[in-house]
Amino acid sequence: MLTIRNYIAKKIYDYRGAILIVVLVFSMRWSFADHYRVPSGSMIPTIHIGDHLLVNKVAYDIKLPFTDIVLVDTGTPERGEIIVFKYPKDPSVNYVKRLIGLPGDTIEILNGFLKINGKTTLVRSEYFQENLERLYHETSEFSYNEKIEGREFNVQRIPNLTREHYMKFVVPKDMYFFMGDNRDNSRDSREWGFVPREHLKGRVANVTFSMVFDGIFPKIDLSRSGKKLI
Repeated sequence: MLTIRNYIAKKIYDYRGAILIVVLVFSMRWSFADHYRVPSGSMIPTIHIGDHLLVNKVAYDIKLPFTDIVLVDTGTPERGEIIVFKYPKDPSVNYVKRLIGLPGDTIEILNGFLKINGKTTLVRSEYFQENLERLYHETSEFSYNEKIEGREFNVQRIPNLTREHYMKFVVPKDMYFFMGDNRDNSRDSREWGFVPREHLKGRVANVTFSMVFDGIFPKIDLSRSGKKLI
């Protein structure tokens, strides 16, 4: 007569192939790639609410499956990359932002406008004063282009949410500084500080699909599917 323990052991043996496949799938997802759903608008206009992102988890290192133990370094984070990382104040929560500052960089921020190591990120630096004035006199949203390490992208500004402030600092060793493309509506490193190297989870590659719930039924934006993110 089979005991419960023997019965379970027999079933595990009978389905060992399927169990192995499941373990391998979860191990690969943990180690190589993952999906991340965007719940907020802090990266608008680059990333929309409801976007599901494909994240390359071996862009910077390979970790032992189901742990944070680094087996080998595979790359170095670059300025301008969009990265998923653990929120420093609560590592159980994932954030997605754009990498602005590397260790040793001097970052200067005036009312949301950036200088990295003394150089402006504005594609057209002569428009700085014009855009600054727009923040104080316009009421509707507007955008302009920034360029970091060859990556050119749109930054959204919301005049009635603009925070008047000035910051200048050097990014500490093994730390990273992040900001959202929705510059006036993003909780980022300006508020909660730097992100340690070990908190970086992977580089965002593209949007797999985009879906939000509008009432009972989901609303799918097919134009976002497969979109490569810069």
